[in-house]
Amino acid sequence: MEKLIQLQNIDNKLRDLNDLLGDLPSKVDKLNIEESELKESLISKKDRQKQIELENNKIENRILGIDEKVNKLKDQLFLVTNNKQYDSLMNEIDHLKIQKSELETEVLNMLQEKESLDENVESLESNLENITKDLSTRKNKLENAISISADEKLSLENQRSKQLNDIEPTILSTYEKVLAAREGLAVVNLSGNSCGGCGASVPMQKVAEIRAKVAMHRCDVCGRFLYSEKLSKN
Repeated sequence: MEKLIQLQNIDNKLRDLNDLLGDLPSKVDKLNIEESELKESLISKKDRQKQIELENNKIENRILGIDEKVNKLKDQLFLVTNNKQYDSLMNEIDHLKIQKSELETEVLNMLQEKESLDENVESLESNLENITKDLSTRKNKLENAISISADEKLSLENQRSKQLNDIEPTILSTYEKVLAAREGLAVVNLSGNSCGGCGASVPMQKVAEIRAKVAMHRCDVCGRFLYSEKLSKN
């Protein structure tokens, strides 16, 4: 039983070291994901900004080309000799004006999209800056905590490995199952005549045997191994 108590003490210390890190590892992982997603989103939106600029330049050149054609056609109006030629030139001018209007609408829509993109990019860059700073701070804290606890954790893990060799396999197997099922606490001291883990009452015969160290017992309710405080001081 003494070996189990020592093993539980080691596991308690290992748990305390993990608690020292708290939820820092998970927060760092979450921030890493957020940072990565923001960077991808920024790249995508900036690519779209460039694409809009290129498309706008092309459309504006097409509009200039239409204006030139319209001006040439207007000049030709002064040279026509009959109504048929005049009407043909006017129809072509009207058609070009419709094209120009459609292109100008397309430019306006893209400029509105770009304006919205500019705002989104500015917001994303601000969020990314904040997340990057927060991530850097948390990473430093995590690295410091890991650095502080690394040697102690390694020592405890070595102690645990040695301790496992001194415990009967069937008992060790039960211990590990209870440890996993009972939030890392598989061995508990009697609290009066009750289980120090769940508080369930322990039969007096068991209590006597535990205190006399003549038998190993477990709580009938939670399954934890029971011992008397006096035993841990021996």
